[in-house]
Amino acid sequence: MIVTTSGIVLSSIRYSDSSVIARIYTNDIGLRAFMVRTGKGRAALPKLGLLQPLTLVELSFINDDRRGLKSVRTIEREIALSAIPFDTEKTCIALFMAEVIVHSIGEEERNQELFLFLKNAVLLLDQTKESTSNFHLKFMLEFSSFLGFYPQGRAQSHRFFDLVEGEFCPSEPIHPHMLSGTLVTALSSLLAIRIDEHASVKLANAHRRALLQKLLDYYRLHLHGMKEITSHKVLEEVLS
Repeated sequence: MIVTTSGIVLSSIRYSDSSVIARIYTNDIGLRAFMVRTGKGRAALPKLGLLQPLTLVELSFINDDRRGLKSVRTIEREIALSAIPFDTEKTCIALFMAEVIVHSIGEEERNQELFLFLKNAVLLLDQTKESTSNFHLKFMLEFSSFLGFYPQGRAQSHRFFDLVEGEFCPSEPIHPHMLSGTLVTALSSLLAIRIDEHASVKLANAHRRALLQKLLDYYRLHLHGMKEITSHKVLEEVLS
């Protein structure tokens, strides 16, 4: 059966001189690997341009459950992004978001609510005119709700956040996986806003980097076997 669906490109690797394997999160069948024939040399450039992280595409393919790697029949840009491909900060955030997504959901089945959230997050990142220095942090928090470990409770007078239990707590946990002090305040502030209000929270660069490291720890604690995220190192340099 031929399926035509919307998709969000997450990653791609060269398979041969004229083809690429791309991991694309689709609206109809979730995250899958696709073989995309690009052609060679200069002729390959338009297709390769479509396969940059977080590109929004429309693709068609034969959906044969017996084959893990699906061959793309057609692929084209669904919505042209005006800033992510050209703005260094947004490009780095997009690379980071794509890596977090692909390492978090595996071969996820169809989830239209998640697809819509991811698509809207891409468009918001692309279109926002404000600072995007907090965007990746707020994205990780909102994305965690789809993964089943959104932070619980409210900070209020609680001085700690337990990364293992995923909740604010009044006393220091017996393990080292926690937030305290300024980072609890920063986390609470980010949880209190909508994702489109990401720029309203003011964080020092040092606190932003520290909170990012803690959120990556949070993901690893709740997604057993999650591969190491590496793109945040470049992101930290760009946002410093």
